[in-house]
Amino acid sequence: MGRVWMAFFVMPYPNTRGPLWVNFNSPLLWDVFAISTYFTVSLLFWYSGLLPDFATVRDRAKTKLRKKLYGIASFGWTGSTKHWQRHESLSLVLAGLATPLVLSVHTIVSFDFATSVIPGWHTTIFPPYFVAGAIFSGFAMVQTLLLITRKVLNLEDYITIGHIEAMNKVIVLTGSIVGCAYLTELFMAFYSQNQYENYAFFYSRANFFSPYGWAYYSMMFCNVVSPQIFWFRKMRRNLWVTMFLSIVVNVGMWFERFVIIVTSLYRDYLPSSWPVYYSPTIWEIGFYVGTFGLFFTCYFLFSKYFPVIATAEIKHILKVSGESYKDNMEKIEVRSPDEFAHEYAH
Repeated sequence: MGRVWMAFFVMPYPNTRGPLWVNFNSPLLWDVFAISTYFTVSLLFWYSGLLPDFATVRDRAKTKLRKKLYGIASFGWTGSTKHWQRHESLSLVLAGLATPLVLSVHTIVSFDFATSVIPGWHTTIFPPYFVAGAIFSGFAMVQTLLLITRKVLNLEDYITIGHIEAMNKVIVLTGSIVGCAYLTELFMAFYSQNQYENYAFFYSRANFFSPYGWAYYSMMFCNVVSPQIFWFRKMRRNLWVTMFLSIVVNVGMWFERFVIIVTSLYRDYLPSSWPVYYSPTIWEIGFYVGTFGLFFTCYFLFSKYFPVIATAEIKHILKVSGESYKDNMEKIEVRSPDEFAHEYAH
């Protein structure tokens, strides 16, 4: 939806020219249904996981207003067995719905490009390429926010180095998949011997001296080369390296979008228009910066008023892996069976 003022065209609406129906064969319309479904399921999944935590905050609230607001947000959660059973059933159903949606949404977004005839877009590798890229950039962005939140809110005991290392493993895996997709694009352009595809990839993109060659090689370095440092365990567990590379990956994924869109469109079918290169206007820059402001405003408000980690889940984990559990296990191991039986008999 690059032109947001056209949003009303995506749904049928009555007008003076008779009923106007949208084109259901268009991937642009599939986007509307896929993204709205994805948003709805994600919102429900996120909010249902917060219900036990809202109830905890409600019970500990010191003012009547907070108690009332968090009571409304928790939907009357009491922590009864029936509530927990329904909560777990709902979580399972939503997780089952969200898993295929991750694949379908980014696949349909890629169809916006792949079903066109523009050289550089008309390719069947886009669906898996976009899915891998979404997981790759998503983990990198979460890693950036995670490290800052972990430090500011003193969550080192809950978000451990082990969690961060596991995320870095996913980043190096998906980064390698994305790199494989980049090379596959180049190979298919070469192997097909299609002169237009050759021009799009080997002149507009992979040629370092082309007008946007710098963007292509920046993308390759940020997304493919830099994550390979996570093959080393010491680097995966280094917080400064992790923070730096997560930002590098975020920048690289921005370059990917830039390369896909701009290098396929900046030269159209009229050579007379070739000397004019794309440069963003102040309105485009402002719109882009505004998305950062909107996101961080929502994130900071959430961090201030809501639990940033699932308290109910942490309680469950601590029962079987917390320090008190480990201490008890050590005491049990030290005692003889007779001492253990005698103590617990009383």
